[in-house]
Amino acid sequence: MLPSLSRGLRLALVLALSAGYVTWPGHGQSAYAAKGDDDEGGDDDEDKPSKDDESDDPEDKDQPAVTSGGLFTLATYPVNELLRPLTITQQITQARLGVGTDVSSVGAFKSAGVSLEGQYGYADNFMVIGGFTSAYNFSQLSVYGGFEGSLLYDLVDIRLAANLHRFAKAHSCTETPDQSGCKDAMGNVLGIPNGKYDPGKFKFSVDLGFPFRYALKPEIAIIALQTLMTIDVNEADGNKVTPDLNPSIGIATNPIPALSLVAFAQLRIVDFNTDAGNFQVPVTGRVEFSPNQKLDIGLEFTLLNVKPPDGVSPIDNRFLSLFVQSRFGN
Repeated sequence: MLPSLSRGLRLALVLALSAGYVTWPGHGQSAYAAKGDDDEGGDDDEDKPSKDDESDDPEDKDQPAVTSGGLFTLATYPVNELLRPLTITQQITQARLGVGTDVSSVGAFKSAGVSLEGQYGYADNFMVIGGFTSAYNFSQLSVYGGFEGSLLYDLVDIRLAANLHRFAKAHSCTETPDQSGCKDAMGNVLGIPNGKYDPGKFKFSVDLGFPFRYALKPEIAIIALQTLMTIDVNEADGNKVTPDLNPSIGIATNPIPALSLVAFAQLRIVDFNTDAGNFQVPVTGRVEFSPNQKLDIGLEFTLLNVKPPDGVSPIDNRFLSLFVQSRFGN
């Protein structure tokens, strides 16, 4: 009788100790998770805000909706351009159609160009890019394709694209001195394009850039190095088989979420030749309106060279384009 009782007591003790061991870690985790609470688990639930309380917070309503991990879907893609990731979200395609015209002093509205460009999010940190652009009645055009991937997500990327292109060769006012607009107020002939262009030779190159964006404030950001250099494969129109330097830098702002303003400049040094007069500095301003997550409408105005040769005004050569940009996918 006594051995049986002893075995029963030992069994009860083992079960009690086992139950205590199983329940103790859960108790310890609850006490650790709630700062300043005592060991009683009931107080933890009372101190936690309910879902209703969280949804009533007005600050939460101002935050953009995001998916798990902080990545956007098409339904939650930001209207505010500065909140958009540098590389488009996975499985989202963005297509851009543009129409432009020369608005220079002499050749205004005498030529036009169209462009169609696209981006596809292969992954959240890697996208495929490609497109066709043209100007001056297709005398100038470019066909390109490549990729852009994150080096440091949403801060700096690497962009690499093969580019088959040709530049338009402008006729000068010195060829048509009596043409309207080709002379200044003193009667001197200006060395500016007279509105006529010939197609140049095709050139194949590889464009390298490190797109960078740094937000100084939620509504202001520095953007830079969309392009850095061009590695030429063949010679055309005096441009040797030597890399060209073409870094860019600018500033972007969103005064209101649906409206973005961007201004940027590019330094173009052909064949890395820094001699005076051998480089150009085009400056572009862009206004973009985004009524919803799927659509952007914009206007770009470019001064083709704000450091022109002597006797030419920085605002003589200009180009204007309108574009519509749409996103679709998941």
